[in-house]
Amino acid sequence: MNEDIEESWVELRRFSSQNEAQQHALVLVAAGINCQISKIGDSVGLRVAAQDRVYAQSELIAYTRDNRPSSLPTLPQRPAREAIAGTLFYCCVLLLVHGAASRQMFSLDWILAGKAAAGLIVEGEWWRTVTALTLHGDYGHLFSNLVAGAFLGFVLSQILGGGLAWLLILLSGALGNSLNAVIQPAAHTSIGASTAVFGALGILAVIMSRYRATHWKAGLRRWAPLGAGIMLLAFLGIQGERIDVLGHIAGFVAGCLLGAGTVAFGTVAMKQPRKTQFIFAAAALALLIGTWMIALDSGSS
Repeated sequence: MNEDIEESWVELRRFSSQNEAQQHALVLVAAGINCQISKIGDSVGLRVAAQDRVYAQSELIAYTRDNRPSSLPTLPQRPAREAIAGTLFYCCVLLLVHGAASRQMFSLDWILAGKAAAGLIVEGEWWRTVTALTLHGDYGHLFSNLVAGAFLGFVLSQILGGGLAWLLILLSGALGNSLNAVIQPAAHTSIGASTAVFGALGILAVIMSRYRATHWKAGLRRWAPLGAGIMLLAFLGIQGERIDVLGHIAGFVAGCLLGAGTVAFGTVAMKQPRKTQFIFAAAALALLIGTWMIALDSGSS
């Protein structure tokens, strides 16, 4: 009788320590599987009833998979002070352009000269994809983009560095406006930094899905930022009478594309020197100034 009982138990795994065997035994007990721990020379064996062997093995495999150390690279984080300058500059640009447009500085209609008019963009007035990002209809519109853009830009700046982060945000907004112009009818017009804000959200979502913070583990949780980005797009970007739904979606998609490119080239993990970040920042500033010079010159002629 005792011999039959002994033969009904099979060894599932062996471990080098008692603690490791007990940890795996707890996994089985939690799954409702009876098990035994026995000392076998210098190792410790874990046994289960023969009829539970397959089920127990699958539980241990799942446990090992879920607790395997992540192979994802660690997400870098730069000092907060490096992100402040670019964030403040972003706010200043939006405030200055809004003030100039409200007062029609140089006796020009800045809205007319810089808005993202789909038909004109498709016909070749590409600069509108950039200038439209700095224009806003009212203070409510301006304030919402100031807050959201500053927050996302600050976070991205801590990951990529201020110069590169804001250049990518600007490019994502311009690319988003370009995509939107192709999709929308020729008469469609839009203004606002929200396309770039959702571009920043797309960049951040992709980067966070491919990298991990030091306290994260592998598994589905690493896709949480991408899911959160899509949820924010759904809840914040597609409601309201004056919301440019396709513009926000286009900005998010453009941001995802640029984020994927940034990850593919290993730029996230690359520690660029301060000089390189200044070059990126100068490129973003030159793009802003250059496009507005073209827009105002075209508007005055």
